[in-house]
Amino acid sequence: MTTSVTKSWLMGVAAFAMMTGAALADSSSSSDSISTQSTTSMPAPAMGSSSSSHSEKTIHSDGDVTKKSQTHSSDSSGSSNSSSSSRSSSPNGSRITTDHEEQATSPSNDSTTVSHSNTMTIH
Repeated sequence: MTTSVTKSWLMGVAAFAMMTGAALADSSSSSDSISTQSTTSMPAPAMGSSSSSHSEKTIHSDGDVTKKSQTHSSDSSGSSNSSSSSRSSSPNGSRITTDHEEQATSPSNDSTTVSHSNTMTIH
């Protein structure tokens, strides 16, 4: 493909991602919880690179609130980074739980690094 064709294609993908990102925002409810989700995926500026994110907030029937988020990015060399976070709290703030995980992969030196943390606070 020529450079101008590639740029046009990437611009089309970016426009499509922006239009469908709003359409993917979704709210649903059941007798147990109310959940709102949002997903965004947009090409990064460099050729062969990409990034995306997803977030979700759930309010449970007992009043607990859970917020989750995920991100992922990769580049043309095959390196990638991912992270996910979660935070849950009780309505009165007496209990808070956080969880975070990150992963980085580099094909150039065949390595993967993972870090994970979890914290619970009870007042």
